[in-house]
Amino acid sequence: MDRISNGRAPSRTSRLLCAAVLAAGLAGSAGAVALAQPYPYPPPGYVPVYEHWQPAWDRFEYDRHHVIVATVAQFQPYRLLVRRRDGELQMIDLKNGTVIRPYGATPEPGEQVAAIGYYSYGTFVANRIVLR
Repeated sequence: MDRISNGRAPSRTSRLLCAAVLAAGLAGSAGAVALAQPYPYPPPGYVPVYEHWQPAWDRFEYDRHHVIVATVAQFQPYRLLVRRRDGELQMIDLKNGTVIRPYGATPEPGEQVAAIGYYSYGTFVANRIVLR
């Protein structure tokens, strides 16, 4: 049997007490994990899918981890240069499979655009481009 620091075996009561404290701690931490990501926060790796311009974007209300709302400065294959609201220019990378909505449209300088995607090593990669 295990011994504690005073050389005596732990009593049954102290073992039950330790087990109860451990169980309460585990139950509390499980509850904390469940509450740490409540709705409306998306799960890790989630990128929203938007088909059309959202009215909230006009009020600059959007998930800034996955959406960039800006004005087109320049467009070329696989690259979109936009001017953000604060005046900064930002390059957005497009990839094979990036969808531009409405279908068949080409981003033109001066046009409002929403790029939906993710940051990868400091570069924003667009899965979808929605034109206003």
